[in-house]
Amino acid sequence: MAPAKSMDGKLLLVLSIGAIIFALAFVGVAFVALSPSQDGTLYGTLFVNEGGYSNATASITASYNATLVARGGNGTILFTFLSGTDVIQQHLLTMTNYTISVNQVSMTLGGQQVILPWEINDTVWAGQFDNNYIASWGPSAPAYEVRGTVSPSVFGLPSHDYVEFRFEALGGEASANCC
Repeated sequence: MAPAKSMDGKLLLVLSIGAIIFALAFVGVAFVALSPSQDGTLYGTLFVNEGGYSNATASITASYNATLVARGGNGTILFTFLSGTDVIQQHLLTMTNYTISVNQVSMTLGGQQVILPWEINDTVWAGQFDNNYIASWGPSAPAYEVRGTVSPSVFGLPSHDYVEFRFEALGGEASANCC
């Protein structure tokens, strides 16, 4: 029987240091990939219903494409009218405190905090907006239609309006049909 070879102490030290460097690099890449970002471009939509909830009939509705551009936590959102009656007065809003993570998009618009949580299953529109960041609110909206933090006043609208503000994951693209 041949004697077992032992590992040289220097080789063991080099391999250990290499393993530590690799582990630190992996943790660093994972941290950067999963940490909130303050930069980016997102595409989404804004839907307004003056009836106070998503499917109110006999009321004025409006749909807009929303294009968000942020650098260093500051940026703008451009609303391009799609259909219905154009009810917003200001189509370009300035935002601050923008961050995006795997769980939510958050920002400050007109001094008000807006939080769009990640929605896997969109129950309001029967899955049309699955896997989107969505915030919605309306004074007559049932509980399942109220998500995140958003107010009609952010868009210069009266408090009796229903608003649904959404962004697609991975930026998406401008939509030809909102709602």
